[in-house]
Amino acid sequence: MYAKTVNYDNTPEFLAAEHHVCFSATAVNTGITADSSGKKYVIAGSLIDANGKVVTITRSGSSGAYTYTPSAAPVGIAFHTVDVTEGSQTISLMVEGYVIAERLQGTYVAEYAVTDEFKTALPEIKLR
Repeated sequence: MYAKTVNYDNTPEFLAAEHHVCFSATAVNTGITADSSGKKYVIAGSLIDANGKVVTITRSGSSGAYTYTPSAAPVGIAFHTVDVTEGSQTISLMVEGYVIAERLQGTYVAEYAVTDEFKTALPEIKLR
């Protein structure tokens, strides 16, 4: 008999309320680093751009005067984690609803979420 232990990572629930609106979109694996088992995932709570790529945020400046620059303008938030190891996959893209910024996925995403640029890009996403 063969038995294998597999550890799965979980992301925290980022929804702050039950009301939300999602649309179908396509996620791509461009720019995603494979995990230790060679799998590539678009993690729930990640910002997604119009081309289906995960948006990364860079921070510059000094404490108290940071500026945040996204790799592209986000059009929504990945609603579920999707395996994109073998290529592009359909995802559910949240475009309206209430979220907890601290639980969104990615470096500096929570800090970027409170900026005017985020609010302009995703006007129907409200923070709690």
